[in-house]
Parts: sequence; C-alpha cells; structure tokens
Amino acid sequence: MAVQTIQSRRSRLRLALQNPRWQPVIYAEVGGLILLALALLPGGFDYLHFFHKVAQGCVTCAYNPYYLEWFLRPLGLLPWRAAYLMLAALTIAAGWWAARRLGGSPFIALVSPAFLWILWLGQIDIVPAFGLALAWWSTERQKPLLAGFGLLMLATKPQLGAFAILALARWNGPKALIIPAIGAAASFLIYGLDWPQRWLGYTPQTVFGGDAWFYIAPTWLLAGLVGVFFVRGRREQLQYIVAATLSGAPFLGAYSFFVLTFFPLRRWEIAAAYLPFALMGLTGSQWWLGLLLAQPLLVMARLLWENGQVPAFLAHLRPAP
Repeated sequence: MAVQTIQSRRSRLRLALQNPRWQPVIYAEVGGLILLALALLPGGFDYLHFFHKVAQGCVTCAYNPYYLEWFLRPLGLLPWRAAYLMLAALTIAAGWWAARRLGGSPFIALVSPAFLWILWLGQIDIVPAFGLALAWWSTERQKPLLAGFGLLMLATKPQLGAFAILALARWNGPKALIIPAIGAAASFLIYGLDWPQRWLGYTPQTVFGGDAWFYIAPTWLLAGLVGVFFVRGRREQLQYIVAATLSGAPFLGAYSFFVLTFFPLRRWEIAAAYLPFALMGLTGSQWWLGLLLAQPLLVMARLLWENGQVPAFLAHLRPAP
C-alpha cells in the first residue's frame, strides 16, 4: 500500500512538471525556497568581494572585461546583501527563460549543483549564459540585431563564449555585429583605447600563464572543436561548441558548467554533473571536481554519435562483404 502511494505521488508530480500551466508555478516556488535559504545563509562571497565593487564602478575589481559594469550598475544602488539576493532572483528568472529557449529543462538547471553554486557565490555567469540564449533565440527568429546584443552579453566571459560568438555571428551575418561594434566604441570612449591591454594584464589567463594547463587545455579545445563539423543541426552544433569550450578552456570555474544544463541532456549526462559534488561531500576533497570534465565529454560523444555523421563515416570505412 505504501509503495502504491509513493508511486501515485510520483506520477502526480511527473504530470505536474509536464503541465505547461504548472511548470512556472512550481519553478517559482522552488526558486523562492532557494532565495529564502540564501537570505538565511552566509553566502555571496564572490559578489561581495568582486562584483558589487564592479557594480559601483570599480571595473578592475573583477577579471571580466570592463564593460561588465553596464549590466551590474543597477545593483550598485543597493546595499550589497540586498543586491546579492536581487542578483540571485534575476539569475533564477533568467535561468528559466534561457533553458526554455535552448531546449533544456529549467528544473534540471535550477537544482543542478553548479547552478546552486553560482547562486551561493553570487557569480555573474548568468550574464553570458543569458546572452547565449538570447543570441540563439534571435537566430531562430532571424533577428540579427537582437542577436548582437546577446553576443555583447556573451563576451563578458570570453573564455566561455568566444567560439560560440564566432558561430552565432556567422549564422546571423554582419548585422549581428552592429551592437557589439557600438558597445566596443562606447567602451573605448569611456575606458580609453588601451583598456583591453590593461585588462589582459591582470586576467588569470595571463597572470598564471606559466601553468601547464594553460597550454594543454587550448590544444585539447581546438582539437575537440573539429568535431563540430561532424554534427548536424545548429542547436546541436552550439551545444557541442559549449561542451568543447567547457572541457578545454583554461581557468574556467567549475560552476560555469551549469550552462550545459540549459541544453537537452541525457540522464547519464545529468548524473555526471552530480557525481563529483557527491564525492566531494563524502570525502571533503575538491579533487573530485575534476570529474566534471566527464559531462561535456559525454555530451560531445553523444552529439557526434546521435546527431552527427560519425556512424555513417565509420560504416563507410567498413570493408565491403
């Protein structure tokens, strides 16, 4: 009897999650509970020490391009704690929209460890992630100017969005570069013509340039990106590019892996995102976070097999009977 009751409740929950009318309500309730927890717990370290200062005009207080402050300025009008919770609320809301646009499950994204991690730290990775979704949505609807605004947002974290920007710009044509060009011109007027040079002088990619991973990761990234030419479908190609970037970009925080949850994922790919955090919790060692690389690698392999030309290519190599 108890087993039947549990199964009945699971069935009702599954039906509710699949009901378009109930999905926003359930998502808002879960998001509200997360916000309540954030309000009671001492989170927001990264926001307090980096991004709230950026929101108040200190463009050198974080490692992102200077113009990130344009997107954070309104938060600088609030006390840091209120601004942190506002950022978390905006992140949760933007996460819903981004996952719906990119074909993923908002619920899987919301409860993924990496997404909860950016909420806890007060990271701003939702800005480039939202830009990615906006650029893709605009690409589907043939709105290149709006796609350009998404590219501008995506460029706030170049090590995450560089190759996705190239693909989206190619699909949208020259009009997609108008808003980024205006943004670049405005940034030169505000911060000076040499601001990119000054910014590159203290980013982790240059400060820690002697690290071996600094050289190994880009090599693997460029090699992995070759696979995109074997994948069919633009959204699948975009997902492959994001996965390849996450698997090879040096000095990209493990929390940035949440971007993959905005795309369609298989169950084993979702499990690969939980396992490292579970092992870290059991052992107390952050070494297990290195296993997060398994998730983008699994996504890349699956896209090559299911949506790519690899099976046909392998079949072509088989000797004739």
